[in-house]
Amino acid sequence: MRNTDPKGRAVVTGILPRRTLLRSLGTAPLAIGGARAQSAYPDRPIRVIVPYAAGGGTDVTARAATQRLTTELGQQMPVDNRTGANTAIAAEYVARSRPDGHTLFVSGSTTFVLLPLLSQRLPFRPGDFAPVSQLTRFPMACVVNSTVQGGFPEIVARIQRAPSEFLYAHTGIGSSGHLMGERLFMNHGLRLTSVPYRGFAPTLVDMMAGQIPMTFESVPAVMPFHRDGRVRIVAVSSPERWPALPDVPTFRELGYGSMAFHGWFGMVAPAGTPAAIVDRLSQAVAKISADPGYRAAIDATGQQVVHNSPEDFASLIAEETGEWRKVIEPLNIRLD
Repeated sequence: MRNTDPKGRAVVTGILPRRTLLRSLGTAPLAIGGARAQSAYPDRPIRVIVPYAAGGGTDVTARAATQRLTTELGQQMPVDNRTGANTAIAAEYVARSRPDGHTLFVSGSTTFVLLPLLSQRLPFRPGDFAPVSQLTRFPMACVVNSTVQGGFPEIVARIQRAPSEFLYAHTGIGSSGHLMGERLFMNHGLRLTSVPYRGFAPTLVDMMAGQIPMTFESVPAVMPFHRDGRVRIVAVSSPERWPALPDVPTFRELGYGSMAFHGWFGMVAPAGTPAAIVDRLSQAVAKISADPGYRAAIDATGQQVVHNSPEDFASLIAEETGEWRKVIEPLNIRLD
């Protein structure tokens, strides 16, 4: 509105100057829109990427979690299995996804710790992800076929007497099973020939056929076959005896203290996902982690439910990177 003052000069009342008004109107919707976007999260289904085939340990864990997170978050959470390149194909896809919390990734230390130490040519780096929470933890295991006699100490004695007559299988150079074997033998003065396979399924087939005497693999992957007697778990990497395998000794109690560690699966989002969304997801994981039904489902796979904050999960990844670097660098293991 235009008026005049007592001297007849024009004055404007009732509105802001145009530039101030536009600045105010321009910033307010952005702030309000951002707040609404985060408060409304999630507003559509959340796709959960898994880097392994359906039915494997990572996939089973992801599906057990998403089944309950669907109720907690109020949206469907379909699992998308994107296999290949030792988890790198799935990791690259997630790293390049929109950071809005509607694409998540469930994987383990192979993706977030081992591959970045083994290759500088990956299509992703650890900084491309925003940690949400661990989901589970589990031991790694030394596994032998059913024809191998004795426990782990007897097997080691046999290796010491005739190392050329014993070998171990793994699912590829740089896999967790390969590096676990190298960690064991490097730290305790043993050398053993390793045989790479293209995945766990063919490794298992040859193990059960008696063609391969030993492998190193995660407890959730081998637990069903140990239970029915087709293979035997002779030692586990957990610092204490694992509840699901109370009769199996730990490496630590057998005198191999450097082998005390856990494997794990965890959930991340693309880097740049708003902190409020990451926190919302982490809180949802915390809530389902207290659900007895969920805990029982995870226990049945040979794992334990774990929840931690995004900050603590990031610290775990950094700590384990330092530990595995001590194994990988002296052996000069590279994928490129």
